[in-house]
Amino acid sequence: MPQHKISAALLTIRLTIAAFLGVWASLKFYRPEWFENVFTNMYGLDFVTRDLSTYVGGLQLVIVALFALGLFRTFSYGALVLMQGAGVLGSLPNLMNFTSYPNNLMWAAVPALGAAVALFILRHEDGFSLDALRAARAG
Repeated sequence: MPQHKISAALLTIRLTIAAFLGVWASLKFYRPEWFENVFTNMYGLDFVTRDLSTYVGGLQLVIVALFALGLFRTFSYGALVLMQGAGVLGSLPNLMNFTSYPNNLMWAAVPALGAAVALFILRHEDGFSLDALRAARAG
């Protein structure tokens, strides 16, 4: 398969995952009570409060932006896989109870994790990333 087709496919995966996780990260600014509720009710972590929401959301948005641009690919793609993986792992009880609403909607996170892992594995083939474009200019 020609490299430009692989790069276009990886760009599509990268941008759609970034949009998916960008929405979740931005919700930490708009609905900090959801952040607190998730950590308290799903993970049993009472020390996580709304006050942390802005910091966590900010860090996540930085990672998502680096990922979307294809900068520092090993770090940003890996951090994004860890972020998504932690969410899926923490949601396993809900994922197993998929016949209850809204648990069935949480399954959208599983293919996003798979796509993020695939992109991490193929990160050096991601020719439309800023890292790849920078490397091509350097020679």
